[in-house]
Formats: sequence, C-alpha cells, structure tokens
Amino acid sequence: MRKWILCLSLAVFLLLGTGMQHRETVQVPIIMYHSLAGAGGSNTSIDGGQFEADLQYLREHGYEAVTLSQLVDFVHHDGALPERPVVLTFDDGYWNNYSIGLPLAKAYAMPFVLSVIGRDTEIWSEQWAENLRHGHVTWEQIREMVDSGLVEIANHTWDLHKTEHGRKGAQIRPGESLEQYAAVLQADLGRLQEALTERVGITPISFVYPFGATCPEGTEVLREMGFLATLSCYDGVNTLVRGNPDCLYDLRRYNRPPDRSVEEILQDLADELR
Repeated sequence: MRKWILCLSLAVFLLLGTGMQHRETVQVPIIMYHSLAGAGGSNTSIDGGQFEADLQYLREHGYEAVTLSQLVDFVHHDGALPERPVVLTFDDGYWNNYSIGLPLAKAYAMPFVLSVIGRDTEIWSEQWAENLRHGHVTWEQIREMVDSGLVEIANHTWDLHKTEHGRKGAQIRPGESLEQYAAVLQADLGRLQEALTERVGITPISFVYPFGATCPEGTEVLREMGFLATLSCYDGVNTLVRGNPDCLYDLRRYNRPPDRSVEEILQDLADELR
C-alpha cells in the first residue's frame, strides 16, 4: 500500500512539475496570424518584431504554445495540457511564416500551426522567388518546418480559398445538393491531403475554413474525411471537454491585427481564463 501511494504521489508530482494538468475541461485561446510582412494597411499582417513581442509576453506570463494535435490528444486520448495553453495559428502559408516565423518559433520554443493552400504552394514550388509580402511556402519548406518539430500543418483547401460562382470558401453554394457539396469538398481537400502525404510525409488532422466561413453541412463530410478539428474566425475562448469530440469543431480564434497585441487580447480574456 505504501509503495502504491508513493508511486501515485510521484506521478502527481511529475505531472504538476512539468506544468501539465490532468483536468476534465480546459479553456484554450487560439490566436490567428496571417502574414509577417508588416502591416501595409492590412488588418491581418504584422511584422516580425510584433510577433516576437507576442512570444516574449506569452513566455513571461506562463503561457505555453500547444498544437491542435495536443488538443485532439486531450479530448480523444486522455492527454495532458499545460496550465496556460495557447494555440498560435498562421493562415494561408506565406513564405514569411517560414523565413521570419520559424526562426522565432525556434528561439522561443513556441510551436505554431500553419494552414496551407495547396494551389499556392504548388505555384510557388514551381516558380520560386523570394517575395516577403506575396510569396508562399514550397513543399520543401513545409517539410523543413515539419521536421523542426515546431510546426503542425493544417489543410486550408487546395483551391477553394476564393469567392466565385456563388461559393465563399468551403461553404455550400445556394441550391447545391448535399451530395454535390460533399463531392466538391472530398475532391479539393482530398487533393491537398494526398499532396502533403506524398511530398511531405504527413496527413493533416485539422481543417481551417477559408475566411472563417464555416458550414454546418460540411462538418459530417470533414469528419468522414478524418479531420478531427476545424477552425473558424469567430472570436471566443474554446472550452475543451475530455471525451467530447464535438468541442473540437468550429474552434474560435482571435485575430491579431497590427494595433492589438496578444498582451491586450489575453488581458481582455483574463476573467474567462481563470
């Protein structure tokens, strides 16, 4: 009996000592970035210095960046999360996420999630040129980011990040049948899944809606395709519940604009995150 109590106490000590808590629910804020090329009049672009300041604030205030896979592990497989988790995401797969974001992630040991658009990656892989504002990551750069152990890749569609022919991103089109819509998602998202599997050796488990344009009709299709988490662009703190897979769909995020730092965002959420 004494030996069993000693082992249990040691396990608890190790769990707490690493900052990991075995809780049944956890509040997780997700921060949404896009480009690190500088503001330039955009509400979704900041510069590298601002991103580094965010990372410094997170480290100094006890936040630990985690990946979407860790959220899935918490919900599905009894995994542990740190006391103050936060997820950092970059949408669209800009080259500056690689050239500026990856070195900073390494310097601060802060992982992030990069959602890539297959068609853009294909184009820039074939016609590579350094372009800080408009360039996108290549397949080779994606592989390097994944190999760093600090970047998780999410699916952001092959070629649905646009608004045309009555469709906004990956939403269902007015008058479109569920069968037609499912075929569109399976073909487009499946193409990126296959490309990432063949060229990078990974198969993403998360899908990020273009423009944050979520679609209830698509959730079941995404589940059937093997996606275990989806991300929106709606503000809000996420409450993860162990054993409840539904809480991982349409996860909410806070956009990080040039004029509102992560410090300000998280300070506004102080009451929710206690």
